[in-house]
Amino acid sequence: MTAVFLCALLMLCTASPVLADEITAPQFTDEAAVYETYSEAVISADYNAPSETDTGESEEALNYVLLGDSIAKGSGIVNYEEACYGRIIADTNGYNYVNYGVDGLKSSELREMLNRQDVMASIENADIVNITIGGNNYLHGNIPLLLLGVLLHIDPIIDTVLDAYYDDLCAIIGKIHEASPDAVILLQTLYNPSTGLLRPLLQYGADKLNERIFQYDKEHPGVVTIVDIAAELNGKGYCFAFIHPTARGNVEIAKILLKVLYDMGLGKSTEPVIKVQGRNTIELLPAYIFNPLKMIPFI
Repeated sequence: MTAVFLCALLMLCTASPVLADEITAPQFTDEAAVYETYSEAVISADYNAPSETDTGESEEALNYVLLGDSIAKGSGIVNYEEACYGRIIADTNGYNYVNYGVDGLKSSELREMLNRQDVMASIENADIVNITIGGNNYLHGNIPLLLLGVLLHIDPIIDTVLDAYYDDLCAIIGKIHEASPDAVILLQTLYNPSTGLLRPLLQYGADKLNERIFQYDKEHPGVVTIVDIAAELNGKGYCFAFIHPTARGNVEIAKILLKVLYDMGLGKSTEPVIKVQGRNTIELLPAYIFNPLKMIPFI
């Protein structure tokens, strides 16, 4: 069990981390249809022309910034720039859109990224800042010791990792809120992609991290809006390729966020606009190798 869990854990946001100082970030401009792709840490920026109201008056598009790890980036699909959930949300609501998702990013690196003037300029102009971070924090400590803590539910071992995560989370959100006090900050919970034998093991770790997310909301009321992705997607294995959301998973995450935004008066629809269909990565292949008939829920 330990070996299988370690294998699954090591696949979390699989690509190697990219440090914040390697990223060249785009800025919001007034130009329409600008699109740039960067190698390694892919940062996609899209600028939609303002929509028009029924009266013919121009309506200024909202600025939407997505921050986080490979979940935000859309690493479960090949064409993530065109089909990740951030792109779907932007296309549905006509947002100006910047995606800073980086494979392997942990909370301390996101905290460091906020020291960049160009990144902060995007945040200062943002109407909506969407954050998903934390899963990779489990990968950057003493993995054997952390595994022991998860297996045996030894909270002090896990809490060492999560205490550092919470300190980063407070600093990240605090800096964003200070830079853009009127921006809506959406903070996603961490889902459990497993539906089989590993589910209870992975669930314990995810629950402990999500406790810190809700702790932040309790201690800082009104600063963030928690978007409970975990509550909606846990147990829905068809949404994931091992750790990452598939094309379908990205659509499902987009639906959850679109409803939140619509209910807040910041969205046009709860039905996602899919301009480009996502294509799943080869991560799906091991699921068929280990379980060709999909009869035994290994993952």
